[in-house]
Amino acid sequence: GAETSREQTPYLPITAEEIAEDAARCREAGVAMVHLHVRTADGKASQDAELFRAAIRAIRARCDVLIQTSTGGAVGMTADERCGPLTLTGADRPDMATLTTGTVNFGDDVFSNPRPLVREIARRIRALGIRPEIECFDTGMIEQAEWLAKDGLVDLPAHYDFVLGVPGSLGASERALDFMIGSLP
Repeated sequence: GAETSREQTPYLPITAEEIAEDAARCREAGVAMVHLHVRTADGKASQDAELFRAAIRAIRARCDVLIQTSTGGAVGMTADERCGPLTLTGADRPDMATLTTGTVNFGDDVFSNPRPLVREIARRIRALGIRPEIECFDTGMIEQAEWLAKDGLVDLPAHYDFVLGVPGSLGASERALDFMIGSLP
């Protein structure tokens, strides 16, 4: 995710070429989709469209994998900042984009996703014809996706991603995973 640094792991890809190399290795291992975050040259989280464009082009030049961009960005980013990759067009447009459907404690920070912000990001994703990935840190976020579907902002069945084990959110355990799966519509 965006909060990870090279100090935490020397394997973190930062440049477009490093990201593309990792994506190609993942494709060779059998994955069909990659979740994409980008960073500035000094490793700071970014939602800059040009950094996404460079990474997407590098990935597509190396492998045939679906590309899902983050609209989560990093704690504290505005809606416009978070939606940077959604401004890309043509072959640079992502296949999917994340849609975090609720607020969660995120370590010592708060990953703020109030309903108006979630609806706005969902509107932007839908208007572009990009498939959302419903990013869930707890079951309340699954329920929020159902509200978004009732409002015509997402289609069900949806693609869900469970993010478990972030300090301050639902733990990474078999019991938690079973609970999340059992909560899907």
